[in-house]
Amino acid sequence: MTTGVERVFTAALDRLIEDVRGDRSILAAILGGSLSYDTVWAKSDIDLVLVTTDERPDLRAAEPARALYSDGVNIHVLLVPRAQFRAIAEGAVRNSFMHSFLAKGRLLYTHDPSIEALVARLGDIGARDTTFQLLRAATAALPMIYKAHKFLATRGDLDYTALWVLAAARPLAQIEVFSRRLLADREVLLHALALNPAFFRIVYTDLLNAPKTHAAVQKALDAADGYLADRAPTLFAPVLDYLAQAGDARACGEIDAHFQRHFDVDGVTTACEYLADQGLVGKASAPVKLTKKSRIEVQELAFFAVRSLR
Repeated sequence: MTTGVERVFTAALDRLIEDVRGDRSILAAILGGSLSYDTVWAKSDIDLVLVTTDERPDLRAAEPARALYSDGVNIHVLLVPRAQFRAIAEGAVRNSFMHSFLAKGRLLYTHDPSIEALVARLGDIGARDTTFQLLRAATAALPMIYKAHKFLATRGDLDYTALWVLAAARPLAQIEVFSRRLLADREVLLHALALNPAFFRIVYTDLLNAPKTHAAVQKALDAADGYLADRAPTLFAPVLDYLAQAGDARACGEIDAHFQRHFDVDGVTTACEYLADQGLVGKASAPVKLTKKSRIEVQELAFFAVRSLR
């Protein structure tokens, strides 16, 4: 049912779009955010992507974003040239923030049929994209779970431990959603709770609302540990494959540089340390100079595929 607030926001958007349609340098308008697929409230604003004609760099607007005002409503506009939009739509990693924002958006109008076709394909999520988004989410969850273990063991601080488990709940939720090839948006934790209520009640709702007993916090930590361990070969498959193909030990600097440069995934050393703790990879060292002027070599942490060196 449409609320009064939603009617106000819709009217403000309609007024702006009526004006924008007459600007032939604007090829398409895509509505994102709450007005597109969720519930708006009095403090909401409107998120809008406007695809513009391809202009020479020196003629483009100095600001790629504009904050507009229509009938008392704040409207945040992202101006994207057509070529850049195509690059985002065709080249962005599926389930990245920009991809999910556009995929869950609503095309309001376009003067260019090619843009309509690009928007229609945004919902396609391939296996390769899923593989690397799972790696990102798992790698993001690990430091938070490590912190939770640390503060439970060293301080016995149940509140602080619970806080770190709750921080890990979001990347764990991304894993749940990514693994089903679904879009992970801002409400990913709510989606994951619906998909796997038994697990996310333990690490999210029960931990948030119930008394913080040692048993409850330990149960949440054990559940998080088990969730990652059960899925480790899948979540960290790109790392395991990389080390297997390498055939010998690779230093952390080389591993991190490879995944950051080729796949835009950071912090893979953390994933390797986890895999070593799980016995899925081996740990070694490699000589390294700390600076270009160093004459002394020290040992850098390195990892290798267990299977490849058997």
